[in-house]
Amino acid sequence: MSFGEKLRQLRRQRGWSQDELGSKVEIHGRHIGKYENDQVMPNADTLVKIAKVFDVSVDYLLFDSKEPKRETLQDPELLKCFEELSRMEDQDKAVIKSLVEAYVKKRKVEAIMAR
Repeated sequence: MSFGEKLRQLRRQRGWSQDELGSKVEIHGRHIGKYENDQVMPNADTLVKIAKVFDVSVDYLLFDSKEPKRETLQDPELLKCFEELSRMEDQDKAVIKSLVEAYVKKRKVEAIMAR
């Protein structure tokens, strides 16, 4: 399957128009159409944005892999916590999500500073 075919499939699975996807990756929807028709390829920055929007790897978008590989949570205690989280109110979920995101960013900054 070509890059354009994968892009079209992923976009349609989410029910997005080309303009909606373009907005999410900060380009005009016409560019999405050109990508889907394999007329042009996105630059590296746009390719990374597309991969992030769809939660797939750049490798999946570019190469012939059957399915996007998803990481699975292996820690049973964390899995229990996230199952409990899924039953919480949206407002509580948002607070916990922001705390987790803040900690992840902190760890990334620490890793960069340690180099």
